[in-house]
Amino acid sequence: MGCKGNGRIWAGQDAAYLRALEAERIEGSGVDVEYYSLNRGANVDPVYGEPTNDPVWGGSNPRSPRGTPQQHKLSWNFCPDTGAGDLALVLTGTVEYVEYDGRNPIVRPEGRMVEYDAILVVAKDEWDCGIDDHLAACIKGRIPKEGDVAFAMGEWWDIVKVGGSGSVPGSSATVGWRMDLKKRSQFTPDRKVEL
Repeated sequence: MGCKGNGRIWAGQDAAYLRALEAERIEGSGVDVEYYSLNRGANVDPVYGEPTNDPVWGGSNPRSPRGTPQQHKLSWNFCPDTGAGDLALVLTGTVEYVEYDGRNPIVRPEGRMVEYDAILVVAKDEWDCGIDDHLAACIKGRIPKEGDVAFAMGEWWDIVKVGGSGSVPGSSATVGWRMDLKKRSQFTPDRKVEL
C-alpha cells in the first residue's frame, strides 16, 4: 500500500511540463500557419439558417440592420479581420499531408472535383500564447473549431474536425489541438477569407 503512486505521472503537476515539451517539438519541426476563426453567428441567414452571401443583408454591409461592422465586401465574417487591417494570427504547427495519400478525386457527369485531406497539430501553449498576444480583441478566449480556415504550406484549408491531441495520462488534459483539414478544387476555402 505504501508504494501506490510511485513512478506514475501526476496529471495536474505534469500537464504544464508535457505541454511545454509538445510546444518545443512542434516549434522545431513545424511550419507557419495563418489561422482565421469563423464568427459563426455573424454569417447566418436569419430565415434559412445557412451561410449568407447576400452583400446587402449579409455580413458585408455595415449599414444593414443584420449586417456586421466589417467594412469590406465579405459576407463571411472571420476574426482576425485582415480585410479591415487586422494582423493575421500566425501560429506554428505541424501539417501531415502527402498529396497522393490525401487526394480524393471525384468524377461525375457534371465534372471533376478533387478533395485533399491533411492534419494540423498545434501545441496548446502555442495556441494560448498566440491568441493572448494577438491585438484583435475578438480572438481572445477562443479555441479552434469546425468552420475555421487555415493557410499552411501554401494552401488554404477548411477545418472540418477539431479535438484535443496528446492526452496527459490519468486526466482529460491534452497537450495540443488536432484539426482535420480539407481542401477542395471547388468551393475553395480562400473564397471566404479573400484577403
